[in-house]
Amino acid sequence: MLIKTDCKHYLAYKPCVFHKEDKRLCKACNDYEKIGKRILIVKLDALGDVLRTTSILPALKNKYPNCEITWVTKKNAFTLLSGNQFIDRVLAVEGNFLQFVLSEEFDIGICLDADPQSASVLSVANAKEKIGFVAEKNGKVVTANKEAEVWWKMGVNDELKMKNRITYQKHIYNICNIEQEVEKPQIKLDPKSIEFAEKFKSENKLENYSKIIGINTGGGTRWLFKKWIFEYYIELIRIIKKQYPNYGILLFGGPDEIEMNNLIKAEIPDLLIDAGCENSIKEFAALIGLSDLFFTSDSLGMHMSVALDINTIVLVGPTSPWELEVFGKGEIIYNENLECIACYKSTCDFTENCMNTLKPDFVYSKIKRYLKV
Repeated sequence: MLIKTDCKHYLAYKPCVFHKEDKRLCKACNDYEKIGKRILIVKLDALGDVLRTTSILPALKNKYPNCEITWVTKKNAFTLLSGNQFIDRVLAVEGNFLQFVLSEEFDIGICLDADPQSASVLSVANAKEKIGFVAEKNGKVVTANKEAEVWWKMGVNDELKMKNRITYQKHIYNICNIEQEVEKPQIKLDPKSIEFAEKFKSENKLENYSKIIGINTGGGTRWLFKKWIFEYYIELIRIIKKQYPNYGILLFGGPDEIEMNNLIKAEIPDLLIDAGCENSIKEFAALIGLSDLFFTSDSLGMHMSVALDINTIVLVGPTSPWELEVFGKGEIIYNENLECIACYKSTCDFTENCMNTLKPDFVYSKIKRYLKV
């Protein structure tokens, strides 16, 4: 009996989907798809970085037809990548991923983070071609190909980082020698999360509003000034509701924003609807999907909104606004008069800084055209 183990649908531990459907055998199967390049991607960074890196997936599939992509990540990003049509397998570093990475052969291995753990994974992987970053025997991270040198140098030189005017997505396309137009991040909502969001919409009667504006206070904990000012959120919401009383405001956040969001709700309880701070990753994304416009800092929420093709307004300060991309649907707002933008400092001692100088009136002037659409 002929068994085509090089077919994308071959599973080994059970019959393929086509045999289960109609008992067909490999010899006479018209759905045989020979696997092309086997590609390993290592991306272990923060959830937002993992999601924005998925913009490379459609391009890899275009460049390498019928390629098979394995993605190594952390356990907390597993759900974020699940269901993605471009990924054939997701492995978590907290699990038994090494037995796959060490025993299998890949045509291409890609690591886009210059951190020791990620680079070490690519170093030990059995890949014919390695792209991005690897770790040497002394544990130090170096580039695996010359195209990664620009991103590598920016990571160790603040001056180069602040001068950069190329988006992150374009950088990783360059590292991987991909010349096509950059694609947006990729996320797949599962039926359970979509049902969750629809139930939330019904329970809160969101259909009674002419538009839904999502406001996300989240920004992680690494850079304190990624997040806007508490009082400014309240003032902006008041401005929007005064101008557009028939618009619904959804307040978003994560576990780190519970206290702030509770204070905002206590101050203006009648002006917003709480979307919660303890939703699962896919529930969070599905709720964002209810928005017509999403207002956020540089965060996971931002990349989800972009992936879901929603008009996205992004406030930026300590990170680089020039590395961000909303793909023509939204606005990236930062104080152009400050020379310290993209400083990447975790805290700031300046009295006037990148966030408190972005006044609500100014921000509203930037976003009001999106409110009218």
